[in-house]
Amino acid sequence: MSTARPSRPRRYDFAPGANFANPEIGALVAVLDESSERLFDLLADLSPETLHFVPENGTNSIAMLALHLGYGEAFWIARATGAPAPDALAAELKPGGQDGSGELPNSRRTAAEVIASCKRVREELTRPRLAAVVNPDVEVPSDKLPLTLRGVLYHQVWHWTYHTGQVGLLRRLAGPRLRWTFGEKLSGKPS
Repeated sequence: MSTARPSRPRRYDFAPGANFANPEIGALVAVLDESSERLFDLLADLSPETLHFVPENGTNSIAMLALHLGYGEAFWIARATGAPAPDALAAELKPGGQDGSGELPNSRRTAAEVIASCKRVREELTRPRLAAVVNPDVEVPSDKLPLTLRGVLYHQVWHWTYHTGQVGLLRRLAGPRLRWTFGEKLSGKPS
C-alpha cells in the first residue's frame, strides 16, 4: 500500500457556473476551476525546496510554471475582453510572463502566494468579465492574431492541463509522491 498522500479526487461532474449569460462559457470556466484546484492540490504541501526545484537541464520550477498559468489566463482574458488587468494584479503576475528569450524568470514565491495570485485572476478578471458575454464566437480584432472568446477559453483549458502535467512531473522528480484518486463515480453529468 502506498504511503503517498492521496490527491484531490478526479471528478468531471461539475456544473456550469451560475451567473453566466452563456452556459457554454460557464461550463468552460467550471473546467478551468477544476483544473486550477487540481494544480493547487499539487502545490499545497510542497516545501520551498520542492517548489523551486529545477531538474538538471531544466529551466522551470513548479512555482514558475504555476505563476505562469495565472499570468497566461490574465493575459488572454485581457486580450479577449479588451480590458487590461488592474496595475497591482499585473505587477503581481509579471514574473509569470516569459522574458525576451522565451524563458520564465525565476520566481521565489511561496505556494500560498502563487495560489492566491491564480485565484485573484479567476475572481477579479475571468469570472466578472465573462459573466455577461452572450456570444463567445464574436471575433476580437487584433494586429497579432484574430481571436474569439471561445478560442481563448479552449486555449486556457489546454494551457492549464499542459502545465499542470509538467508540475506533476516536476513534483515526482523532486520526491513528494501523490496517490491519484477518483471521486465516488466517474461521470461527466452534474449530480
